[in-house]
Amino acid sequence: MAGARQEPGQSRQVRTLLLLACVAVGGAATIRYSVAEEMESGSFVANVAKDLGLEVGKLAERGARLVSEGNKLHFRLHRKTGDLFVKEKLDRESLCGRADPCVLHFEIVLAEPLQSFRAEVRVFDINDHAPVFPAAAVVLRVPESTPLGSRFPLQSAQDLDVGLNGLQNYSLSANAYFHLHTRFRSHGPRYAELVLGRPLDREEQPQVNLTLTAVDGGSPPKSGRAHVRVVVLDVNDHVPQFSRAVYRAQLPEDSAHGALVAVVTATDQDEGTNQQITYSLAQNTEAILQTFQMDSQSGELRLRGPLDFETTETYDLDVQATDGGGLSAHSKVLVEVVDVNDNPPEVTVSSVSSPLPEDAPLQTVVALFTLRDRDARVGGKMSCFLREDVPFLVRPTLRNSYALLTGRSLDREDVAGYNITLVAVDTGPPSLSTETVIEVLLADVNDNPPVFEEDAYVLTVRENNSPAIFIGQVQAEDVDVGENAQVTYSLLPPESGDLSVFAYISINSDNGKLYALRTMDYEAIQDFQFVVKATDGGVLSLSSQVTVRVVVLDDNDNRPMILYPLQNGTGPCNDLVPRSAEAGYLVTKVVAVDGDSGQNSWLSYHLLKATDLGLFSVQPQNGEIRTLRQISERDPMMQKLIILVQDHGQPALSTTASLNILLVDGFSEPYLQFRDPSKHSTKVNPTTKYLVISLAVLSFLFLISVTVIFIIHICQKIKHRDNFTVQEHFYDDCNFPNNLVQGGGNGSLSQPCSYEMCSASGTGTSELRFLKRFMPNFPFPHATGEEKSENGSSLPSNRKRSRGSEGHAREGIFAARIVKIDTKRARRQAVGLARQGKRRTIAMPVFSSYGNGTSGGKHFRYRPQNQSYPEETEVGLVERFPGAGASLQRDQVMEVQERKKLLLKQRQVLIFFVLLGIAHAGSEPTRYSVAEETESGSFVANLLKDLGLEVEELAFRGAQLVSKGKKLHLHLDRHTGDVLLNEKLDREELCGPTEPCVLPFQVLLENPLQFFLGELWIKDINDHSPVFLDKEIILKIPESIAPGTTFLIERAQDLDVGSNNLQNYTLSPNFYFHLQVQDSPGGLLPQLVLQKALDREAEAEVSLILTALDGGTPPRSGSALVRIEVVDINDNAPEFTKLLYEVQVPENSPAGFQVVTVSARDLDAGINGEITYMLSQASEDIRKTFRINAKSGELHLAQALDFESIQTYTVNIQARDSGGLTGNCVVFVQVMDLNDNPPDLSMSTLTNQIPENSMETIVAIFSVSDPDSGDNGRMICSIQDELPFLLKPSVENFYTIVTNSALDRETRSEYNITITVTDLGTPRLQTQHSLRVQVSDVNDNAPEFSQSSYTLRVRENNSPALHIGTIRATDRDAGSNAQLSYSLLPGPQPGPDAAALLSIHADSGQLFALRALDYEALQAFEVRVRATDQGSPALSSQALVRVQVLDANDNSPFVLYPLQNASAPVTELLPRAAEPGYLLSKVVAVDRDSGQNAWLSFQLLKATEPGLFGVGPHNGEVRTARPLSERDAPRHRLLLLVRDNGEPPRSASVTLHVLLVDGFSQPYLPLPDAPPQRAPPDRLTAYLVVALAAVSSLFLLSLLLFVALRLCRRRGGPGSLGGGSLPEPHFPGHLVDVSGAGTLSQSYQYEVCLQGGSGDNEFQFLKPRLPNLPPQDSGEEIGDNAVIRSSFGFQ
Repeated sequence: MAGARQEPGQSRQVRTLLLLACVAVGGAATIRYSVAEEMESGSFVANVAKDLGLEVGKLAERGARLVSEGNKLHFRLHRKTGDLFVKEKLDRESLCGRADPCVLHFEIVLAEPLQSFRAEVRVFDINDHAPVFPAAAVVLRVPESTPLGSRFPLQSAQDLDVGLNGLQNYSLSANAYFHLHTRFRSHGPRYAELVLGRPLDREEQPQVNLTLTAVDGGSPPKSGRAHVRVVVLDVNDHVPQFSRAVYRAQLPEDSAHGALVAVVTATDQDEGTNQQITYSLAQNTEAILQTFQMDSQSGELRLRGPLDFETTETYDLDVQATDGGGLSAHSKVLVEVVDVNDNPPEVTVSSVSSPLPEDAPLQTVVALFTLRDRDARVGGKMSCFLREDVPFLVRPTLRNSYALLTGRSLDREDVAGYNITLVAVDTGPPSLSTETVIEVLLADVNDNPPVFEEDAYVLTVRENNSPAIFIGQVQAEDVDVGENAQVTYSLLPPESGDLSVFAYISINSDNGKLYALRTMDYEAIQDFQFVVKATDGGVLSLSSQVTVRVVVLDDNDNRPMILYPLQNGTGPCNDLVPRSAEAGYLVTKVVAVDGDSGQNSWLSYHLLKATDLGLFSVQPQNGEIRTLRQISERDPMMQKLIILVQDHGQPALSTTASLNILLVDGFSEPYLQFRDPSKHSTKVNPTTKYLVISLAVLSFLFLISVTVIFIIHICQKIKHRDNFTVQEHFYDDCNFPNNLVQGGGNGSLSQPCSYEMCSASGTGTSELRFLKRFMPNFPFPHATGEEKSENGSSLPSNRKRSRGSEGHAREGIFAARIVKIDTKRARRQAVGLARQGKRRTIAMPVFSSYGNGTSGGKHFRYRPQNQSYPEETEVGLVERFPGAGASLQRDQVMEVQERKKLLLKQRQVLIFFVLLGIAHAGSEPTRYSVAEETESGSFVANLLKDLGLEVEELAFRGAQLVSKGKKLHLHLDRHTGDVLLNEKLDREELCGPTEPCVLPFQVLLENPLQFFLGELWIKDINDHSPVFLDKEIILKIPESIAPGTTFLIERAQDLDVGSNNLQNYTLSPNFYFHLQVQDSPGGLLPQLVLQKALDREAEAEVSLILTALDGGTPPRSGSALVRIEVVDINDNAPEFTKLLYEVQVPENSPAGFQVVTVSARDLDAGINGEITYMLSQASEDIRKTFRINAKSGELHLAQALDFESIQTYTVNIQARDSGGLTGNCVVFVQVMDLNDNPPDLSMSTLTNQIPENSMETIVAIFSVSDPDSGDNGRMICSIQDELPFLLKPSVENFYTIVTNSALDRETRSEYNITITVTDLGTPRLQTQHSLRVQVSDVNDNAPEFSQSSYTLRVRENNSPALHIGTIRATDRDAGSNAQLSYSLLPGPQPGPDAAALLSIHADSGQLFALRALDYEALQAFEVRVRATDQGSPALSSQALVRVQVLDANDNSPFVLYPLQNASAPVTELLPRAAEPGYLLSKVVAVDRDSGQNAWLSFQLLKATEPGLFGVGPHNGEVRTARPLSERDAPRHRLLLLVRDNGEPPRSASVTLHVLLVDGFSQPYLPLPDAPPQRAPPDRLTAYLVVALAAVSSLFLLSLLLFVALRLCRRRGGPGSLGGGSLPEPHFPGHLVDVSGAGTLSQSYQYEVCLQGGSGDNEFQFLKPRLPNLPPQDSGEEIGDNAVIRSSFGFQ
């Protein structure tokens, strides 16, 4: 280590010496060389060794090399000879541009010792580039009026060479008009100017071709040429001339968009822009501009919009031609529109009768319409027909008027409506047609009854259903619509007349849903059927019927009932079986039945329990009990069997039967008593005897009490039935609904109960409904009227009842819910009957009401009356009630007339008048006139005289005015016959320019049908003044226009017609123009005529007033201002305010930066005074750097400037007006330097890796540079202060970085050195360069273990080569110095050889056990591990490893006593007098394992008598478990198990023989601590105590319940049924629904009290009863046991 540290110290001294020497030489002069450009690569430049004063061999020894300030070296050094050669061919222009001289700088660096020399090579220029013009051809446009001496700058040629080799002179080819003048710029190359020496004449020579030559000063000289073409510009002095003054064209009105109308042409004798003619539509109306368009270049006039002959027949267009100088001329185009058949007929529908009744008679007028064709000349004839085959036809009425009539009968069910297509066709050509769709809807008539979807319905419902359950739906459809299709459902009784069905079923009248009102019982009723009627809602309602059959499905609700053996609870049935019976012997048969049907009644038998399950068996199908085997002597004499009888329902129900079987030797001896032999010796406990006696006494008392209570209940029930005699007044005043009857009498409610129901008044309609009221067919001798239903079935309208000895008839009680009856529908029904000629008998019920008013209810009495009404007489209908519970009232009887014959007569008259109207169709229309703007309501004419009618006939015949359009402008007063105006009329709005203005109309008489044509002529009044479209008209006229030229002016528009239209124009007085009016097809056309020459300088604008006059009285006028602008002629060239602009621009100014604004002015005006600025004779660099705004003259930067590249620019700018005249100026731009270049750093030498612990080692050598000048180019250099490095300056702008102190890699392995170079400019710019220096490693750190000692554990019996742990060490060094190897060393304590037990992996430090370890032989051992690195020299360290062996359960327990030597078993003696707990022996065992593996437990595995001995699980003591008896065997063998607690556990067994003896020679001492055992409790006594307590409690509760019921009955005496008449119930009369809907009209609240003494826990209400009618009056007697149950519990 000391020698290693001494070497850096000596090196540091040498390097410091060299550095001082370099600094001393740093001030030496620069070595300069020169070379010509374009020298070949490898050309010799100089010998460096000679110039440096070094020997040739020293350059190679000292490591000489060339370092350039840039990244590229242009020269190479030969170290052996010291010669300097050209590395590649040099091009001065690419290296230095236009800089002169061109110098390349570089340095010669000697490394050992470090020394640097500055050198530079000057590259001389050669004449290798010829002058080049930016453009090979130049075009100059010079007006022919340009004065002599005018100068025109030309573009400068560019020569990349410098000095004498650069551009020197220009020359021009010989010509008669121009000579050349060369000028010099102070800041740029020289340039040439063309000087005009002779006037130009375009007619003599339109252009001049010149050749410009640029020559340099090289030897030989080189030159470049450019062609200059001078174009002589013309002056605008001629006006365009049209080929014709008027153009005429004809165009069909259906011409397509863009069709060519005409082509106008004009010529101009000028040339250039002055000769370019532009065509336009000037001074035309807006309608013409929207219809036509003019191609400005070709003069083609084309269609822009559609033409319509019916709107405009001719067009008068004004066309203007204007040249490029602004001079213009005018011409006319007359367009005649040719009419074609392009308008299809127009259909105007006046009236439509929709909807139309489907039973409308033939020839009924459906619609009225008219036809019109605007093409009156070519396609005015029209015809009309129907396209489809529809039951309609078209008949003409008047001229172009038609009527749509019915032609066949209509049926709405087949077709609900018609879209009738009317086709109107003209004669063409071509023939055009129009289709108009008239929608006619058919109104429905009730002519179809409802139809059910099925002929019969079968519904199923499962028994035990919940009340009001939905069971199905019947559906009927009516093809009618509206009210005629609204179907109402109701129930009808079956043909058998059984009324009980209505207690089961209810139907929803709206949707046909059927509900089961009560719970069905399959055992009582299996099916039933009824009839459902569907009635529509038409006025003449139609109906249909369908039969519905309801099938009740069985439910498994009955358990099997055992018939044999009887299970009456008195005693089990006993059967005798001889012991000699063979297998299969029939013992008995179990007989059972099930009240259900089908699968629910299939029974199966199973043996559930038996004394001996293997002795008997039961047949599953028939219940036969047979023996399975032969009976043996060991079988008990009494066998008890429990048989399970189960059905196959879901869920299955079952019943058990008990059977006792006695096994006897024979049947001769009687078996009266059976005793269990096992209980003969049992002694009865006295306590048990007393408990049995007490239980029997209490049970007897309880049975007697129940019997007495039951007898009392039966007696009261009989007395109650005797007192409950149905009396007449009870049925008279009660409102029980007769339809609530239980037909079968087998309802779930077993007994009637009295109840009380309270109804809340004012409640709304409930969603639950009862069955509709149905009265049986009881004839009434005093009421003969009956009400007939729609299907003809008769329903009784009243009933008879007897009262005492009275023989007269009383009004029957009838409870109904009155529904609303629409009187309009009743009228329609009556009219329908009258049309069909039918008679109808309608029952007129008369209602009277009575009641006590409680609960808002009324009891209505129904007294039917019957009257027959003939045709055309009044029909009585019941008026709706105002509310629930209100009294019934009679409705007014309304009269309905028969209209069928009247309709037939009207149809004949209608046909007659239609034919009459056709006869008058050719008559001429009557004409009327009225002035426009007449007020609304003004009188027009009286139609009575023109039509030849009286005043009364107008109203009687339904006269009305019908217009062809949708808007009617006239109104007919039917009372006077006057025709009045509906609104003020505006002729211009209605007819426009059409004259005359005619409004056609028709007079329609309906009864009979007749048409008259009429026309209203509207007269024009002068209500509009002439109007110019533009209030101000502008004309632009050049000042060179000759007098006599005419200018067309926009005409005025007047909406009036005739004499009220435009008649004349006038012009205000002036010096320059007079007015000329020309008559044209489109009207008067004004024109201005120039009579005096214009002068823009004298008067630039002339204003005139043009007035238009019409011919009305008084006349109206309109005026417009005509403003004439005098257009100037271009005769002045632009002139700049300054010829030279000098500006300074900072470099790096952004693109778009404004450099300067040049300004030029032109004395001309208008377009001639508009100046355009451009760059003139600009090189490619100037065009890329600058751009000028052509309008404003602002010169902007196109890209950023760079002072380091170019310092000055000379820019030529030219100003040009629209006439082509130009002016020039020069802008000199000087670029100002800015600090915009950061310093540049070039790395010459870099050492990336430095060994640690080294001092003053050179890390890097680099140089810095800055292309800026002045302070912007001066720089300072620095690095970070906290780094162990030092920055030292060397030769000019060269620096070195050396280490300042010793480095330690373990502390820091690398350094990032940031070199910062900053210039002194404003703002300061800096450059940073990062160096990454890595410290190389030296092996100076020994390995280190993470722990000084390690403890590893391994379980014994391990597999060889088992990995038991890993030992790791780390080394702070890197590379090979940090690569470790591990080895084993002997432990510090003497012990087994570690190499024989363990091995270690040399690379990873993993330890492996070489062989299986044994815990019993070796519990732990120690070893040392050494870690060694790969450095030079190598370093190492050690660690202690302790290995512990863990125990495994690998040894079974070993029994020490009793000995198991297999020679003779160990026998223990046991006296028979030994008490329980006697210690017989003790098992002693040990286990070689340790810990939990050595814990032992003892267990008795097998014994001759298992219950006699026990073993202590922890100590192994064998003791007796009970006293010994005489029956115990004398010899016993015990097998004991000894097991440890390891995982898995291991065990050993030991055998012990025990011999029972009567006594010992040694005295027997009983255990002192053995407590006396208590006798086990008797279970029978406990059961008897529980039974006695239960029977006592039940008896006491029964007595208390009986007393409580008696007290409640006494308090509720007034509510009982016995002893008097029943109170009047509170059933309101509107509870019953006679409409068939089955819905309760109100919701109710009720409470029910159960009468005491009932033996059932179910409620059942009183069944309703019918009066005792004579046999001849009753249709079918209803059973007394009929009971009805509703979903509310009412009966």
